[in-house]
Amino acid sequence: MKGGDSINRIDLSKGNQKLEDVYNETDYADVFATYRDPATVYARQILNGEILAGYKMKLAMFRHVRDLQRVLEHDPEFPYIYDLQEVKYILAFAQLCPDVDTGYPLPLMLWQEALLSLTQGWRREDGSKRYYKAIVSVARTNGKTYLVNILMLYNYLVEAQGHYNVKLLLSAPVAQQLGVGWNYLLLTANRLRETPEFKKEFSKLKVDVMETTIISRTNRNLIEKQSAQAGNFDSSHYLFAIVDEAGSDNIPNETITKISSGQVQIPGHQMFQISTAYTNPDVMFRKQQMFMTECLERDWERIGDDTLMLVWDQDNLEEIDQPETWLKSNPILGLSEKYDSMLSSIISERDTARANGRESDFISRNLNTWIQDVALSFLSVDDIENAVIDKPPFEIDGRQCYIGWDFSVRDDTTSIVFGFPYEIDGEKLVYIHQFSFVPTASANGNIQIKEQTDKLPYRKAQKEGHALISALPSGDIDEDVVYDWLLSFVEEHQLQVIYLIYDQYRVTKLIRMLDENTDLDLIPLKQNFMALTEPTKEVRKWFNQGRIHYEADDILKGALYHAILSEDNNSIMVDKKKRSLKIDAVDALVNIFSEVPYHWEAFSGHKEAESKSVFGNASDEEINTWFKEDFSF
Repeated sequence: MKGGDSINRIDLSKGNQKLEDVYNETDYADVFATYRDPATVYARQILNGEILAGYKMKLAMFRHVRDLQRVLEHDPEFPYIYDLQEVKYILAFAQLCPDVDTGYPLPLMLWQEALLSLTQGWRREDGSKRYYKAIVSVARTNGKTYLVNILMLYNYLVEAQGHYNVKLLLSAPVAQQLGVGWNYLLLTANRLRETPEFKKEFSKLKVDVMETTIISRTNRNLIEKQSAQAGNFDSSHYLFAIVDEAGSDNIPNETITKISSGQVQIPGHQMFQISTAYTNPDVMFRKQQMFMTECLERDWERIGDDTLMLVWDQDNLEEIDQPETWLKSNPILGLSEKYDSMLSSIISERDTARANGRESDFISRNLNTWIQDVALSFLSVDDIENAVIDKPPFEIDGRQCYIGWDFSVRDDTTSIVFGFPYEIDGEKLVYIHQFSFVPTASANGNIQIKEQTDKLPYRKAQKEGHALISALPSGDIDEDVVYDWLLSFVEEHQLQVIYLIYDQYRVTKLIRMLDENTDLDLIPLKQNFMALTEPTKEVRKWFNQGRIHYEADDILKGALYHAILSEDNNSIMVDKKKRSLKIDAVDALVNIFSEVPYHWEAFSGHKEAESKSVFGNASDEEINTWFKEDFSF
């Protein structure tokens, strides 16, 4: 093979190499000659440009081909095989599994066969499945329910054989969503048990298809349904689990963790998460996609080898007006005989969504692309994520900064944002550091409940130096702790604080203490449209222009994701009535942007009250200088 071997280091994460160029540097003829299964054919057609696909799908197919290359070269550090016999088993089963509507098996498209082949074909040396986890995302109306039924029943009737008293799980965010998927599964099972090929098997296993479970009276293996919110997963150990609509923000992070941790004791286990995109990108399902994308880009590191990611999505939002690209997120458009009618239907759906002001729903559900609600969102997903940097651009010690302050009300956090202005080649930039004080009073002092309610990982943020969780028995925020922390941080880093800007309507004991005991310049900022419109616009502009940066910070990023706008004529501000969204860090950030844009100017963003003194607002030092240098008779 030219261009390198199976351990050649390929790193696409830095952006200085294109996947297509890297792929074309190596001859994979041996791979394609040896493996002619649907997954490998699909990979070849995507990587050769015969099938239009998005970047994430190209990455997944590239890993498949590279891994097959490792198998052929007997890479001693690669402990997996691609078992074509297992591929044949799952595809043969799929050809017999009936559709609930027609009662007959549906012919599968190449992409569907590829999905089934990859989930079941890749094995470990002991014959168990390689992929403990599968993350699958595709636009709505692409037949994912049919694939879910095939995988569930295959794992129950084939993979579970030889096991006793094992459980399989079908889960969804809430009972209503789960009910739809469960009914389809029951109908499929009942139809399957009447087929000549499986009638005897159902009878031998004494399988009862019931309203709440599918159970064998012979080996006691069962399929159960549990909604993500109401289910009790603590004591369950699932051989195979499907979490449908895994991208919903109604699925607590703890649900996925509990299901996954309980599976560890079962050899050959697998959790299959499948979903379309949603309009809240700050969910675990999408974070897993982002992590796996980075893993696949750094192919040589072999991180995430136990996770399969297959995502059919668009590459950018501009493609909403490029229907010829929609095959990326809607692989069902590959059916040539239905292409025209289906594409026309999706275009109609787009136009209707636009007319109704629900373009974001169309982008997320029909184009399977994560996006916040465009009509209301404070910032775009790309703006938020492109601002994240690996490390600060400088040491903050001794630097000038602005401090934004948002004080806790009830169960909100008290957030402090430091803004450090700087320049690179004449471009004005700002580095942001955020710190929050987290109350637990509303959660009876239980931080786990607080995290579940707010959907923010406060304990992780505390370990990373971005938060402090209340230590009071009441769970309230101790203002003395906040006061001491702030002054200690300023003193430790010898910060030159230009202004501390706070909510004028939150003049607390803490503000009075700072006013009386420190020389910090405190600026009260009214929290209304007139005062906040310009700072809000500036924050959005600086993010859009790539002039704001911050280190990875779950609290700040979560607040930016959750922030939505309120409008009044031509004025805007972050909607403070949506207190459940936990946007306190954004409020503090907006506060400092009443001043940051003017840092390089000869004037402040706030009109300073004119002093009655003959020296106006001049400082003592300026007055002394005037007497020494300029004053004369």
